Amino acid sequence: MTLPRLARRTAAVAAVLAAAACALSPTPEAAAQPAGAAPELALVPADAAGFVHVRAADVWKSDVFAELRKTFERAGAKAIADLDKQFVPAPTSLARATGFVFMSAEKGPQPVGIVSFSAPFNPADVAKTYLPNGRARKSGGKTIYTSPGGDNVALYMPDNQTVVIAEKEAMTEYLSRPVAKAGALAPALKLAASGKAVVAAANVAALPIPPGAFGDLPPGVEPILKAETVVVTLDLGKDAVISVKAGYKDAAAADAAQTAVKDLVKLGRSELAKAKVEMEKKLNDPDAELPRKAEELPEVIGATFALGAIGRADDFLADPKLVTRTGNDLAVTVTVPKEFTGIGAASAIGLGFALPAVQKVREAAGRASSSNNLKQIGLAIHNYHDANGKFPADIKDKTGKAILSWRVELLPYLEQQAVYNQVKRDEAWDSPANKQLAMTQMKVFMSPNATNVQVEGGYGVSHYRGVKGKGMAFDPAVKSLNFAGFTDGLSNTIMVVESGDPVAWMKPDDLLIPEKGAIPRFDTPGRPGQFSALFGDGSVRWINRAGLSDADLRAYFTRNGGEVIRP
Repeated sequence: MTLPRLARRTAAVAAVLAAAACALSPTPEAAAQPAGAAPELALVPADAAGFVHVRAADVWKSDVFAELRKTFERAGAKAIADLDKQFVPAPTSLARATGFVFMSAEKGPQPVGIVSFSAPFNPADVAKTYLPNGRARKSGGKTIYTSPGGDNVALYMPDNQTVVIAEKEAMTEYLSRPVAKAGALAPALKLAASGKAVVAAANVAALPIPPGAFGDLPPGVEPILKAETVVVTLDLGKDAVISVKAGYKDAAAADAAQTAVKDLVKLGRSELAKAKVEMEKKLNDPDAELPRKAEELPEVIGATFALGAIGRADDFLADPKLVTRTGNDLAVTVTVPKEFTGIGAASAIGLGFALPAVQKVREAAGRASSSNNLKQIGLAIHNYHDANGKFPADIKDKTGKAILSWRVELLPYLEQQAVYNQVKRDEAWDSPANKQLAMTQMKVFMSPNATNVQVEGGYGVSHYRGVKGKGMAFDPAVKSLNFAGFTDGLSNTIMVVESGDPVAWMKPDDLLIPEKGAIPRFDTPGRPGQFSALFGDGSVRWINRAGLSDADLRAYFTRNGGEVIRP
């Protein structure tokens, strides 16, 4: 499950606008609200799976962001006013952001976002801004705004200061039932309404955690993870204070968790002691010549700071009041050191500089995950060939019309035999009998780099498309193609590519390469001009189209063209 594209976009905008919220003096509307007021919390069901509530304006006004706030304010009142004039809602009126997850009986966890503002706005203007092709309709007697086609987003504005964002079906289901006032999260919602800067809570007991989910964790940790509720709060007063409270089913479960925490504390202190010995060796190396060389200074200074950090961490763990017990609840409260608050602005700026590097890491992880999907598909193709003596191909009806994708043929070789057994192979992919299966999302066919994970009709997607056409790996004119037909060499022929334009995975729809003329454009999601490719030998390579002509690409795509492949 992923958040809607617009919800992510709005969340990103909200994060940026947090720097603008209340940069000026509070607006009259904000000043009129009682301290701690957050009427949008009434929209959060107390029986939800979890929620996060952030008082963005309060966080921005805290000492943590003092230096950043000064920098922003230095732009001047006119510049900030100009910022407000260009957007709706006005950025500096951003007050709070809330997100929650409710459990749908049919679709499981469903996320909902709420953004609240201190100044009023025109709901129609907001809808026009974020859903330019949207239209208003009624759902549960309430007006919601949606866009036609594949933009699976709905906006609901209960008043002129609040925007609720969710996927269309999730919004319809959410608005169709009353907001639960009783539930495991009711105390946490009350806490959020009290005015704390950040409150996050999870109804762990309601989450669909599969059996054995914690099987890879150390046995001593498991009792801690049996909490039924977890509440995290952040207070930003003179100091930043973080509190975590876990609620357990009964006294026995709380006892086991408390014992486990004590054991972990002992283990943690033991590991810190080992680290301390290592740092002391670096600081007082008996083999080092005195005075030590200048190039050793950074390492020795680092060891000194590390010893200080280890000492403070040990002081923290040694505190007998580290974990408190009240009934069946365990709680930990941490006061963030003042110097950390003082360098908060510098840390935030440093984080800004680090974001490009973080993005690079995410991109690399996405590429690695996508490469793994392609390798699984390649292995399945080879195993299919070994079992059937031919290459997988689209399934056709009696007239020769393709009715099901070759991807269906691979299901037994991708550990999806149960799905394969349900497919009606003599019916079209979207027939009444196959339609429900076609709506199933198959993870191996979905690119982790993509945000568009739906196609018209709500069908499950594939971002991996076979190279189709005369002389290609998927050649409709050849009835039983085998690897012997790859005379250009398996390692020189691309079979499948990653494309940002998904297709229904059961639909016989692939990348058609014309015999002459331009080759269609396709790219890995988020990487224009580049794509991952599965070759006939099962290898996966990253291809950059820059500098490659259509003739070069055609040489990669044809299996028997006799072209010379450029290195």
